[in-house]
Amino acid sequence: MLGYKHIVECHCVLPVYKNKKPVVYHKFATYNKIDMKGKIIPKYVNCNNCGATHFVYEICKSDIKIGKEEIQTVRTIKDIKISLPDKLVSILEENDRNIEDYEMIEDILDQEIFPSELILKREIIDEEHHIKLLKIINANKFKIESEVIKTIVRE
Repeated sequence: MLGYKHIVECHCVLPVYKNKKPVVYHKFATYNKIDMKGKIIPKYVNCNNCGATHFVYEICKSDIKIGKEEIQTVRTIKDIKISLPDKLVSILEENDRNIEDYEMIEDILDQEIFPSELILKREIIDEEHHIKLLKIINANKFKIESEVIKTIVRE
């Protein structure tokens, strides 16, 4: 079973939201694997803005571990790259993907969940979503495709 990409909230605030009321806290994406019962496997992650360490224990829920910033035992993109084919690493790097995407791709390959897809880029042009997709057909075959998703039906 493929895991979940989801968002957790930190206690930090991005500079662009510094003087906003009410306070807008920074949120960042993470990827968690799923156990045999369909529950996420808890793990520690570091905030990509302030470095605070979070214990992610449920979808969109985490506890900040006070006094523990940027713990070194959390896996990094560099750690994950060694388990991925060079072609995939190159695609992820060229599209500036974050650690949760590397973890998801690793999970797809480890569990052999084929075919699978990852959105690399998304833009809205004239009320339509334009997406660039990485399609993983099998462990050795990948494809990049573009699709347009219409969001408004015109009569």
